[in-house]
Amino acid sequence: MYPFRLKPIYDKTIWANDRLTTMRHEAQTGCGTCWEISAHPHAQNKIINGDYAGKTLQELLDEKEQEMLGKVPRQRLLRLAFLDAADNLSIQVHPDDAYAHEHEHDEGKTESWYILEADEGATLVAGTTIADKDVLYQAVQENTVEQYVRRIPVKAGDFVCIDAGMLHALGKGILALEIGENSNTTYRFYDYNRKDANGNPRPLHIQKSFDVADFALVCTPVHSPLEKVQETKEKMLVEREEFCVKLVDIHASYEVIMDHTKFYCVSNVGQDAEIICDGMHIPFLYTESIFVPAACKDFTILGDTRVLLSYVK
Repeated sequence: MYPFRLKPIYDKTIWANDRLTTMRHEAQTGCGTCWEISAHPHAQNKIINGDYAGKTLQELLDEKEQEMLGKVPRQRLLRLAFLDAADNLSIQVHPDDAYAHEHEHDEGKTESWYILEADEGATLVAGTTIADKDVLYQAVQENTVEQYVRRIPVKAGDFVCIDAGMLHALGKGILALEIGENSNTTYRFYDYNRKDANGNPRPLHIQKSFDVADFALVCTPVHSPLEKVQETKEKMLVEREEFCVKLVDIHASYEVIMDHTKFYCVSNVGQDAEIICDGMHIPFLYTESIFVPAACKDFTILGDTRVLLSYVK
């Protein structure tokens, strides 16, 4: 086993920017979402390097689950995707595991966002200013939801964690890497009266949203400004049951010691770099995320860059 480079999967959205595809020199346009690491039925990334090139993560999980995941249960896989927003995303909410299992045959979704780029004055929605369900239900009927949402200013290097049950929405002018549970279940609470390509209002999921929403939830951004690195530094951004995310600002090199009980998702959010593993030299490009199986040997990241190490305990 070795670190897997993966082929991104782009999805077109109504709110898309072309910031990510432009920086990657991709010809596609209008792709607001790009799945980077996924074995979810909705999108399954293919490996593009080494002996397993051409296989999907799903196929290797079926063949070599323990080597891939170590002691991590399969239902606790992570999903990483970019959100590239020219316009505000709908205000939405995700269910927890119990509700998703019962109603959607999917996992629940606690997620997090690392902000790579943000326009001046950019904000995101995370939570509400009141917890009264009756008032918020009335706001839905009267189309006044926006006056009750909590807007948080963000800049490049910020990180927020969004619990299942929290109303949230990425704002326009933001490029963010989403790290979260392996789920694709989203309930749309409010959508600014937008129309789809055929001129029809996009469907809302009001009843299910109120079933799962916890309007008392709040979050606090973690600020990690981008600065010139003189020495390698680590910082834990979040450590919880669903996932952990560690930020590492690397000067020259950084070694990851594998304990073979868990996999890693390693995301380059700084500059182009390189991974050395068991004699293999693997390019590690800016915006790229690499899946490192639990059975992989220790590896080293070479370069001056910032990476996120995501894993499940």
